[in-house]
Amino acid sequence: MKYIFSLITIIGLLTPSAYAGESEGQKYQKCMALAHSHETEKLAEAVAYATDWIFGGASGFSGGVPAGHCKAIGLLGLGQAAAAAELLEQLVDDLVINVAPATIVAQKRVAQKNDQLKLELYMQAALAWKAAENYDKSYMAYSAAISSIKQDSPLINNTALLHELYLERGTLQIMRRQYKAAIEDITRAIEKDDQRYEGFLQRAKAFRKKNQLLKARLDLKAAMLLAQDHPDILLERGILYRTRGHKTEARRDWQRIIDLYPKSEYATLAQRNIDLLKLD
Repeated sequence: MKYIFSLITIIGLLTPSAYAGESEGQKYQKCMALAHSHETEKLAEAVAYATDWIFGGASGFSGGVPAGHCKAIGLLGLGQAAAAAELLEQLVDDLVINVAPATIVAQKRVAQKNDQLKLELYMQAALAWKAAENYDKSYMAYSAAISSIKQDSPLINNTALLHELYLERGTLQIMRRQYKAAIEDITRAIEKDDQRYEGFLQRAKAFRKKNQLLKARLDLKAAMLLAQDHPDILLERGILYRTRGHKTEARRDWQRIIDLYPKSEYATLAQRNIDLLKLD
């Protein structure tokens, strides 16, 4: 997902008693550098560092949301997706900004940053629940993210963000076998941005699942116009051809993937599908 905001820009607005130190931003950067590592030892170090940060300091709860966020990302990297998701949602529940700016403009800015932070945490919780294969909770987190965008928020006009959110939730609905709801969400995504192939591709999958093959075919045609010979589109079009009984066309699309992307995971999937044709 492209639209993940940086907590570092929000730290300065958090409760002064908990985040008074000038080094809080540096702590967050250090912790997140470890949490984004691909090495198990560094990920474990990030979790330990964040835990010490959370419960360190004279206040007894020094790190707050930034520390909890870093710990959640570290847990996710370690494969503890459910624990990461639970922590991210807890951070939303625990989020309190006790700053009292002197002006109305400043108060509005704080509220907007607060809403932005909640949105980010919900989005990341949704991704974590998805990684944990708990699709129902992931759906609820995506729904909470969408609902958190208020009508007076600048984010309500961010079409790219809304496209991403509806596309992600719609794609998740396919995994939940809620195909009608998936089509509705993905259609909203396409309405926000009809120049990206992903929406047409995912809606084609949903239409195919509902056995609405003509609509699926039209969406795949639109997707192909936007991303010629993309392996995801060729793979799905081959599946649609096979569903319609057109084995020759299906084999052609899958073979094209192998020819264009011979060392990719797409080539492996394409060959597997070609092999399945022999069993039909």
